[in-house]
Amino acid sequence: MNNSPELLPADRRRFLKEHLMSEIAAETNAPRPRRRLVWLVAAPLAVGALAAVTVVAAPEGGHGNAAPAGPASSAPTAAPSASSASSAAPAPEPTDPAGLLARAARAAASSPDPGARGTQFVYRRELQDGARETRHERRSWFAVDGRSGGLILDPTMDNGRSPWPATLSGVPGAPRTASFDSPTYEFVASLPTDPQQLLKQLLSFDRAKRVSGTPMTPKLYNQFAFADVQMIFQNVGAPPAVAGSLMEAAARIPGTSVVADEVDAAGRHGVAVVGTNGTMRVALVFDRTTGAFLGVREVLLSDLPPAGPDGLPPAGAPSPGAGGGKGFEYASAVLTSAVVDQLEAEPAN
Repeated sequence: MNNSPELLPADRRRFLKEHLMSEIAAETNAPRPRRRLVWLVAAPLAVGALAAVTVVAAPEGGHGNAAPAGPASSAPTAAPSASSASSAAPAPEPTDPAGLLARAARAAASSPDPGARGTQFVYRRELQDGARETRHERRSWFAVDGRSGGLILDPTMDNGRSPWPATLSGVPGAPRTASFDSPTYEFVASLPTDPQQLLKQLLSFDRAKRVSGTPMTPKLYNQFAFADVQMIFQNVGAPPAVAGSLMEAAARIPGTSVVADEVDAAGRHGVAVVGTNGTMRVALVFDRTTGAFLGVREVLLSDLPPAGPDGLPPAGAPSPGAGGGKGFEYASAVLTSAVVDQLEAEPAN
C-alpha cells in the first residue's frame, strides 16, 4: 500500500477504492458495478487520490494516437537569395491536433522560469464548477519542497480552509522521498525535459503498491501514468521546460489522444490531451499559443454518443441537459498561477 500520509476523508478513500476495484474487475471480465463516478483528483484534497485513482486514457475517434511533432530542426541552412526571400510565404499555422499541441508545448517550454526555491509555495487561484458543488473559486498553496504543509481556501469545504497536503514525512523538516506517488514541485523539476525519456520514466515507475495484491497490467500502468500527469498539472505545477515535456509525453501514453478544441470552466478554448477515467471523459486543456495549462473538463460517457466498435471514448458533443445543463460533469480553470514566499500570500499584479 502507499506509505504517503492519508490525505482524504474516509468516505472519499472508500469511494476511490471501490472505483479502483471496479476497474480491475473489468480487466478480468467480471461485471462492473453501475455507478456514477466523479474525478477526485480535482477534489480539494487531491494528492491522496494518487494512492487509489485510476485513469483509462483512450484515443479520440478520428484523431488516432499520433505523437505530437517535435521541435523544428536547428541545423544551419543556406541564406535565401533576395528574390526567394521576397517570394517566400510564411509557414502556415498548424491546424491538426498534434501540430497544435507540439507548438503549445514548445511555447510552454520557452516561458520564463520562476526559479522556485524550496522554501516557497506554488500558488493557484482557480475556478471550479461541478462535481456536486456550486461554481466557486479555490485558492491553494503547495510547498515547493514538500517540507511544509500547504493550504486550501475553498468556500465549499468545512470552515472554508484545510491544510493540504501534509508534509511527505509527516514531520516538517524531516527527511522525505518525493516520487510520482508523492510529487512535489522539486521532484517535478528533476524530471527529463525530453518527452520520450519522460514517457519511459512515467511508464516504468513501480506503482504496484497502489493496488495491493493485484497484478499490474500494462493497461493499469498507462492509466496511472496519465493520472500522475493530471495530478502534476492540476495541483503540483511544473517548471516551463518540464511542463512542455509533460504535455508531449502525456500525448504519447498508450491510449491517449489529442483534440484541437476543448473548453475550460471559464469558457477558454485550447488544445487538449484526452483520456477516460471510469465513466468520465477527461481532457487536460492547454492554451494553443502560450502552452499554459488552462484547466480540466470532464464529461460522463453516458452523456456522450456511444463509443465505436473499437471501444474508444466518443468525441461528440454531450447530450442536452448533460451535467445539469452545463454540458459537463466537472470543469476547472486556472485563473492565476505563481510562486510566492509564504502561505496566504497573494502574487503581485
